Amino acid sequence: MFPNLANKFRRITTNQLYLPEIDGMRFLSLSLVTLFHIRGFFLDKTTIHFADNVSDYYWFNRFMVNADRSVPLFFAISGFILCTPFAHHYINGGKKIMLKQYYLRRVTRLEPPYFIVMICIFLAQLALGVNNFHTLFPSLLASLIYSHNLIFHQTPLVTVVAWTLEVEIQYYIMAPFLFRLLMLPKYTRRVLITALIVFFVTIQNLYPPTFLSIYGSIQHFLIGILIADFYVSGFAIDFFKKWWFAPLAAVLFFTMFLMPRWEETHQLDRLYLAISYPFMIGLLYYIILRNEAVKKVFSYKFVPIIGGMCYTTYLIHYTVISMVGRYTVLVHFTHYYLPNLFLQFILLVIPIMLFAAVFFLYVERPFMSKKWIDKLMKKDKHTEETNMPPHTDAIAPPVKID
Repeated sequence: MFPNLANKFRRITTNQLYLPEIDGMRFLSLSLVTLFHIRGFFLDKTTIHFADNVSDYYWFNRFMVNADRSVPLFFAISGFILCTPFAHHYINGGKKIMLKQYYLRRVTRLEPPYFIVMICIFLAQLALGVNNFHTLFPSLLASLIYSHNLIFHQTPLVTVVAWTLEVEIQYYIMAPFLFRLLMLPKYTRRVLITALIVFFVTIQNLYPPTFLSIYGSIQHFLIGILIADFYVSGFAIDFFKKWWFAPLAAVLFFTMFLMPRWEETHQLDRLYLAISYPFMIGLLYYIILRNEAVKKVFSYKFVPIIGGMCYTTYLIHYTVISMVGRYTVLVHFTHYYLPNLFLQFILLVIPIMLFAAVFFLYVERPFMSKKWIDKLMKKDKHTEETNMPPHTDAIAPPVKID
């Protein structure tokens, strides 16, 4: 039963190569950002007078507050995924990537489900009276052209998480030009990418971004490019297979999310922490990609399946929390903080996954096939021809299934 379910929900890739541990990495990022938003919503909306103090759970709270650092994890995955085919070309002499096909793939893969989901959320907000048309419609239009941050200098109203999609689009546009760094000699390009990461983090600390854009996040995409370089080059494969990299990955993960928040530290310490974070992401991801024990954890059964639905889940999770959470927050279990928070995790994760499964299966997944436009045209042609008079000799062309 599970293999059939897995195949039904498995993402469609543009080639035969499928690395489940990458979807496992997506699962990690998605889980953290979802729990972060559930906790924030619960603390904002709950009417419970806790018998204990929320501040008593210092390390747990620090981890949960820092869970918003999972967004850079998404950016690093994008940096790695998009760069890998180009890295194969520039480093190993693999197939050249045509820019026309690259940009067309981005449009046909991401835009249709994005438009559909955003319009559905827009209509749901209007139906439930969350926002009025005159306020929400301009925000929707700005989000649909990936310019809300630029135009309004604030997070989108339709769904706050859409700001990250705008940053991703900016990266998609400039990415092929960044990938040309891989044409340089091995040590030159690696030193240069590392220097660029340090440079941009330093500049961001001196001149903080005035609105959300790739300027404030480019270091996380660059670390993804560096990971792609190491991965395609086969850097230290045997070394990263050593057993102690598994506990190191766990220590690294908790260190990343338990470090002080940048704004809580002095300027110099803030700079050190901000510089170290993308390199921590890079090391963690390379361990996941190369260490067999860690890879098995991130490839285990449901983990890559849920991770494969991350685009849809990420887009809708905040809306589901806002709309369903208004009812679940009324459910109490004792008067203590943690039991009620964990109850909200359970009550909200279930509808999030149900909505995500439906949207993924019927909205996102069909557009994963790069041939979906051809398939649609062939289907229409087949329909027209089968409706022809019986005496016709026309034969409908076969539909290729990827």
